[in-house]
Amino acid sequence: MDHIQPFLDYFTAHPVWAIAIVFLIAFGEALLIIGLFVPSTAVLVGAGVLVGTGHLGFWEVFLATSIGAIAGDQVSYWAGRLYGQQLKAMWPLSRYPVLVAKGEDFVRDHGGKSIAVGRFVPGVKAVIPGIVGMLGMSQPFFIFVNFTSGIVWALSHILPGMLLGQGLALAGELSGRLVVVLLVLLGIIAVAGYLIRLAAAGVSPYLHQFLARISRWAKSYNSRAMQRFGRAVAPENPRASLIFLFICVLVVGLISLADLIAGLVVRDAVSNLDQSIVSIMAELRNAPADGLMVGLSMLADRQVVWSAGLAMVFWLFFWRAWRVGLLALAIMLCGELLSIGLGRLIERPAPVAGIDVLDGTFPSGHVLMAGLALGLLSVLASHAMGRWSRAVVAAASGCVVTAIAFSRVYLGADWLSDVLGGALLAAVLSAVFGMVIEAIPSRRIRPLGLLGFTLLSGMVAGVLRIESDHDRQLAIYALPDRLQSYDKSAWSSGAWQNLSPRRVDLAGQPEEVFAAQWVGNLDSLASDLEKQGWNRIDNWTWKDSIAYMDSNASLGSLPPRPLLHQGLRARLTMTKASADGSSRQVLRAFRSQAEVVNAGSKNNVYLLSVTPEILRKRFFLLSMPSTLPVDTADVSALLDELRAAPNALLLAQSNEGGKPAAVFEARP
Repeated sequence: MDHIQPFLDYFTAHPVWAIAIVFLIAFGEALLIIGLFVPSTAVLVGAGVLVGTGHLGFWEVFLATSIGAIAGDQVSYWAGRLYGQQLKAMWPLSRYPVLVAKGEDFVRDHGGKSIAVGRFVPGVKAVIPGIVGMLGMSQPFFIFVNFTSGIVWALSHILPGMLLGQGLALAGELSGRLVVVLLVLLGIIAVAGYLIRLAAAGVSPYLHQFLARISRWAKSYNSRAMQRFGRAVAPENPRASLIFLFICVLVVGLISLADLIAGLVVRDAVSNLDQSIVSIMAELRNAPADGLMVGLSMLADRQVVWSAGLAMVFWLFFWRAWRVGLLALAIMLCGELLSIGLGRLIERPAPVAGIDVLDGTFPSGHVLMAGLALGLLSVLASHAMGRWSRAVVAAASGCVVTAIAFSRVYLGADWLSDVLGGALLAAVLSAVFGMVIEAIPSRRIRPLGLLGFTLLSGMVAGVLRIESDHDRQLAIYALPDRLQSYDKSAWSSGAWQNLSPRRVDLAGQPEEVFAAQWVGNLDSLASDLEKQGWNRIDNWTWKDSIAYMDSNASLGSLPPRPLLHQGLRARLTMTKASADGSSRQVLRAFRSQAEVVNAGSKNNVYLLSVTPEILRKRFFLLSMPSTLPVDTADVSALLDELRAAPNALLLAQSNEGGKPAAVFEARP
């Protein structure tokens, strides 16, 4: 993450380069054929995210995207007008005759509006401007439609990213690194979706020729099995591409799984990488992300996965698809048995000590069963769908499994090799199921109803599971405390200076100076300060972010910003409004990694910060408390109030230099 943050900082300081990249991506996406290979959606939505998080300006990104898209289509149109029908025989259109034919059919079906509609249709949008130029569409009409549709297309990419960026901005209030982590995760998902799109759109012509060669080769043998295989993969068979895809997944998955197991059992070649990833994740751990990742992990708990799986089987039985239902149930049971058997064969403890593992961590049972349930559902639901619909279903399922796998590694419940093993095993079993299911008529499955019923059952089970046990699971996956103990005299004489004098965000950047260090009970501190006009605020949760979406909210109705110190949330938050209500002071108490022992009792050390906040509107959509620089007068006032509190064991005033301005002993 530290390698990516400088790029964000650079683009923030030099937005011209970022705008140039946005323009080139939008321009290249609109060029003939070249647009097939340009990851425009991922990049432009990502640019919208950076607008929402405040790294880039809206108008600059919007203009660069619009002008790039309009200019790219205009160049493609001019190529069509200049070369006419000869363009079909020229490279690169000559390599994609099927795509060009589909583009011509699309233009004939939709006429002039094909320019606007075609921008949003994968595949054909890369050839439509050139085709309408070849067919002689008038320049003024094309300019009008190109200009208006280009603006709509740009907004359709930027605005969703901006909304997502606003959500990330809430996380950004916590730390820059958390934003980077989320952006990287979203980037991985976007790239995966782009690769699926590229395979579906660009590989089809080559796959058709490849299947024809395999079919001829198989039919050259007299073997009955080879003859049947040749007919199955023949391009004339509408299911040939899927069958071949499942075969490829099966072969590649088995080879990769065998190599992974060999690395674990024989060569022990994966453990260094596993340990490195665990160390990185431990550095990224923080309270808000812990809650999110625990929720994602719980979506793959056995109760949730089997609720969805049994709902899928019930649907199949209800519509009398007996063989399909029995096969799906058998595959699910096989996955469960393999998870238990391999876990006992390859016994590995969890990366983080204290997490109970019944049957070892390899393969990850969560990833295996979630991937298997979603894999079977994807095969069944896409059985009667077209190529692009199948790609969307597969990509969505892959994104969910990727998020669950990331949560398991993040929480230290599974090693990286464990989640890879679970994903590979799920892919292999799903491929076996897919090859068999291709012989079943789709009318007996009712794919869309199956998809909705299974997902609804899984969502209900997941919500109930998270609502009932999230707090307990959060405690289970919490990192173990590494407290350093000091006696009272050692702490008072200077050991307290070992703690950070400033709050440190997740990016490792020092923020405001801590006003004081408090040794004692937080409830007593809150009680003392409430008598002096402070109000105690409940711990911030993700549900509190809803309040920020009210553009008319007042400062007093909004929870303070959820700041972190070294990945930990404040254990106590209190506010004190100004006389006119236009600003407020926010006191936060962060638990340190130190404790003081006095007369046999242990007391935690808390770091206290005080920050002023005012209300600011953002994009006319959000109301966000914004932190101002700390005023020394506010710190002095807080210290006076703390010195008057009768329940402190020890109180040390901090400063940036690390030397005490004052140390106050306990009061009787």
